[in-house]
Amino acid sequence: MLFMLLFLLGPLALAQVLEADKEPGRTCNPPPLPAPRTEAERQERARWAHYRDKLQGYLQLLPPTPDARLLMPVQGVRVRQVADTFGAPREGWRRHEGQDIFAPRGTPVYSATSGFVWRIGRGERGGLYVFVVGPGGRRYYYAHLERYAPGLREGQRVSPNTLLGFVGNSGNARSTPPHLHFGVYAGSRRTCDYQVINPLPLLTDRDWGQMTPARRR
Repeated sequence: MLFMLLFLLGPLALAQVLEADKEPGRTCNPPPLPAPRTEAERQERARWAHYRDKLQGYLQLLPPTPDARLLMPVQGVRVRQVADTFGAPREGWRRHEGQDIFAPRGTPVYSATSGFVWRIGRGERGGLYVFVVGPGGRRYYYAHLERYAPGLREGQRVSPNTLLGFVGNSGNARSTPPHLHFGVYAGSRRTCDYQVINPLPLLTDRDWGQMTPARRR
């Protein structure tokens, strides 16, 4: 019966079955979750609730209007060097939700905006990553890092001069040359206004000579 239903509904239904998103709240207006079945599941729910609460707190401290321009996050790279791969097909029915900015391993990565470090972690796909929340509640995703900047911590206020980490190929990028995956997200699937935004039209070149560049690691 399941296979007949998938056949009738087409590839989209199959994709939803095969690529179920593990992150809570990724479905528009989702139904209430059942009670946690294990202690690990309970802890995971609590972790996400903590991050959602933190996000709301940051929104009270940030300007309501998103930045119209983003500064190039990878030291020494110019916008014209970035090939537009936003929306390109990826394994498992996925689409590329960002831009890959290639640079030598260990190249410093800076915040593209002012804001707060919302999340620091390690993911199966993104490897070592940093999420920064900026004006208007937009979340900026810096992934595949080789390492984090020394002393970087969640809740830290950042500016475009803040070092976040160093270019690598952690996560599912191990078979590719080192690069930064840079993603931009807005809204929430819980409130049905979730957006994946192409960063490339927003990026602008930095004058690297006006700041003291960090050394490669």
